[in-house]
Amino acid sequence: MWNLSPIRSTLRGALGCALLATSCAHFGPPADDGHGTGGEGGGTQLTGCAQAALIEDVEDRDDRILVRDGRGGYLYTYIDEDGSTISPGPDSFAVAPGGAGGGHALHMQGKLADTADAFAGLGYSFTEPLGPYDASKYTGVAFVAKHGPGSSTAIRLKIPDIATAPEGGVCKECYNDFGIDFQVTDEWTRYEVSFADLKQGTGWGDPRPDAVDAAKLFGMQWQVTTRGQAYDIWIDDVTFVGCPD
Repeated sequence: MWNLSPIRSTLRGALGCALLATSCAHFGPPADDGHGTGGEGGGTQLTGCAQAALIEDVEDRDDRILVRDGRGGYLYTYIDEDGSTISPGPDSFAVAPGGAGGGHALHMQGKLADTADAFAGLGYSFTEPLGPYDASKYTGVAFVAKHGPGSSTAIRLKIPDIATAPEGGVCKECYNDFGIDFQVTDEWTRYEVSFADLKQGTGWGDPRPDAVDAAKLFGMQWQVTTRGQAYDIWIDDVTFVGCPD
């Protein structure tokens, strides 16, 4: 794995570590042919902890993450009420051909409204029915991503936990999830992020704990907030990293 361009977590946008950063991610090419699950795209077969750690490879083409290791939540998209657009819509989620290894991938596209609070995203819950998931045996997450033609490039990875998801019953000012901002390119790239590098946005949220609670995670989301801009975002091969074995 290459440590090519670490990034800082801010409320919106993406700044390089060279600009006085504290949170860093690692970038690199997709493993093998970009699809290491032995699915439609080929690649190596995973075994043991690595197989249990795989969250979603999109090759079953349904709207549910892989049912394994106590997980089995559903995929979704979401959007603001300011006039932004998103496809597929919240009630018609679908995967798309053209994944990292030639199979399928998660895909969202549309255009954000030209307002300060515009946003759109895709994500999934870890469990069904919805509840906290214990991922504390892992050290972080990894996935591959890219953007399509004419797309904005800034994305925020968000991981709702017990302190930020309203379903946790803790937060008074919810949704300031721990996360990290990064820039995608037009080529499939692997992003690996440690739980320790995730930060809340500055200036809001109640409570504001010191770190994400990896033992009580509710899901993962990829969100765009570049106002007035078109977006075309692809995500594939999502997994936990840091297997104890």
